[in-house]
Amino acid sequence: MNYHPDIKLLLKYSNGQLEPALSIAVGLHHHQCNKCQLNIADIESIAGDSLEYSNDVELADNSFDKLMGELEGAEPNKFINSSCESINSASNNADLHYTQLAVAQSDLSLVRKLDNQDFEDTKWKKITKKISQSEVFLSNKSFKVELLKFKPNAKIPKHTHKGNEFTLVVQGNFKDRYGEYKRGEFIQMNQANEHQPTAGEEGCICLAITDKPLRFTGFLGPVINWMSR
Repeated sequence: MNYHPDIKLLLKYSNGQLEPALSIAVGLHHHQCNKCQLNIADIESIAGDSLEYSNDVELADNSFDKLMGELEGAEPNKFINSSCESINSASNNADLHYTQLAVAQSDLSLVRKLDNQDFEDTKWKKITKKISQSEVFLSNKSFKVELLKFKPNAKIPKHTHKGNEFTLVVQGNFKDRYGEYKRGEFIQMNQANEHQPTAGEEGCICLAITDKPLRFTGFLGPVINWMSR
C-alpha cells in the first residue's frame, strides 16, 4: 500500500482519541496494512516506555512534540521482531480487531459490512448514471459519512474541499492527478487539493468522510454548487 494515515492520526487512533468515523476508516486500513501495524506497534512501545519511566511527573508542554520526534527518528525495524507475532494474531481475530476501534456497539455492523465487502442490503441512491451514494449514520455528528459506488471509469466532477476529506478505498480502485488508490488505501485531501477522481476498470466503492462540503470547480462547478445547497 502506498497511501496511509499520517502519524498524528495513527497516534490518536492508538490512544482511542479519534472520532468514530475516522476510527473506523483508520482501523480498517490498519487491519490490512503491515506498515501501519508496525508503526502503531512502535507508537505503543515508545508510549509504554515513556509511561513506565514517567513516575507520575506532570507532562511538559512539549511532550507531544518530543514523542513525535521519537517516532519519526525511530529505526524502521526496531520493533519488528517483538511485534510481528501479536500483529499476526490480532489480524486473524476479527472480533478483537473490531473491539479495538473507538466506535459504539451500534456502529459495529458497518465495520463488519466494510471489512467483508458485504453490500447486498445497502440502499443506494443514484446521483448520476454512473455514481451512487449511501449515507452512513454514525453515533457521532462531527463528519458527513457516506459510501460512494462508481461504475467502471466513472468520473466525479473536478472539485476542491472547504475542509478535510478522508477516503478509504473499500473495493476496486480509482485515480486522480496525485496517484492511483487501491483497496485498503487511505487518502486525505484538504483545501490545497483540487482533483477529478476517476474509477478504475472494475469500478470502485469508497468510504468518504468530510467535515465540510466539497466545492466544485470545473466548467459546471457553479451550477453543481448551487444544486447541492
